[in-house]
Amino acid sequence: MSQIMNNTPLRDAMYAMSLAKPIPDAELLDEFVRRYPEHAEALTDFAIELAVDALMHGDDDEEAEVPVDMEAMNPAVSRVMSQFQNRLFEMAQKRAAEPPARAATAAVVNPFADLDRGRFRALSSRLDINSAFLSKLRDRTIEPTTIPKGYCRHVAQEMDEDFEALTAHLYAPPEVAHARQYYKSEGKPGIGTRQSFEEAVRGSGLTEEQQRRLLSFRS
Repeated sequence: MSQIMNNTPLRDAMYAMSLAKPIPDAELLDEFVRRYPEHAEALTDFAIELAVDALMHGDDDEEAEVPVDMEAMNPAVSRVMSQFQNRLFEMAQKRAAEPPARAATAAVVNPFADLDRGRFRALSSRLDINSAFLSKLRDRTIEPTTIPKGYCRHVAQEMDEDFEALTAHLYAPPEVAHARQYYKSEGKPGIGTRQSFEEAVRGSGLTEEQQRRLLSFRS
């Protein structure tokens, strides 16, 4: 399920985490990131800090007075940091693969629907792509999980559209727009298995330079 943002202050989230377990682990971090996704990175850093502090000083006050062998501790500290950071990365990847809530629960508006022929061509020119590739974005024939978020932001900016609205459009089921004549007949997409972003880039008749530029976008 998609995450729901809340307005809990970071300080309160950190306090709750510190009370949950004396030494946080990956499962606790997972729970708190799901609960407070807006604080994911800060909570990860805080979990690392708590875990490393426990490694360095222990829970016993008397042990805290014993000098720490930093050479011996460094590998353990590195393992803790790696564990939490890898966990955060896994959660981020999982969330990135989930369709936005808006696409599943609300009627999705196609932001390309109101573009007449001239505005459609003007948009393709601003994006430095051809009508065939732009029609694939319009008709949602590209697998949305393969479209770099950086490219989605670029398209949204050029269209003066909300990023989330455009993303919701891309995640909706494919449809071939009817009564459209913005591209040559050989460029018309059909309803079927969606292409990956790379397949769409390489199969739309774009120039090599256009393909290189599009494939350089990152999530």
